[in-house]
Amino acid sequence: MSTGRLGAGDTAIQPTLLDAKGDLIAATAADTPARLAVGTNGQYLKADSTASTGLSWATLPASGKVLQVVSGTTTTAVQSSSTTFADTNLTATITPAATNSKILVLISHPQSGKSVGNASNAHQFRLMRGATNVVTFNTYGNFTNSLLGVITSYSFSYLDEPNTTSATTYKTQFANLTAAAEVNVQHDDRMSTIILLEIGA
Repeated sequence: MSTGRLGAGDTAIQPTLLDAKGDLIAATAADTPARLAVGTNGQYLKADSTASTGLSWATLPASGKVLQVVSGTTTTAVQSSSTTFADTNLTATITPAATNSKILVLISHPQSGKSVGNASNAHQFRLMRGATNVVTFNTYGNFTNSLLGVITSYSFSYLDEPNTTSATTYKTQFANLTAAAEVNVQHDDRMSTIILLEIGA
């Protein structure tokens, strides 16, 4: 009559194989059990052919998450009657946590104007990363083909890949389309803003 107990020649997984709450039993080979120690809070179990048990604990990646936010503002009015790009005084600096992070740049120049002195003068804006022109947003902003001094608001966004963990400065620059009359930014000392969001890859 069987008692349900193991005999001297039988084998079984011994309770002493497990040392801590959350430990798992895995196999290192056929008929070869082993202990897989519990991971840390928030980790998940994944298949891993390089591990002895074929399993390992891993931390969820930060992909798509906002890792940090930096912003900058200016209320200093600037003017230009030149086709040469000049700083708007709007700038912010961010230090990415990883080289594969992306930087989402959000820009708002809420009140920019043109003088009444020339029908064809117009705003041009571009985004700079250090000394590099990342993107030119527009070249005919506020072009009305009239003599009116029009006030316009501009908003821009751009997803940049700086590929660095060094401090990185972004700024906007502006110029006049025709180098004839004046265009201005931050008209009447209105506040412009730049927001930099680091997005985990």
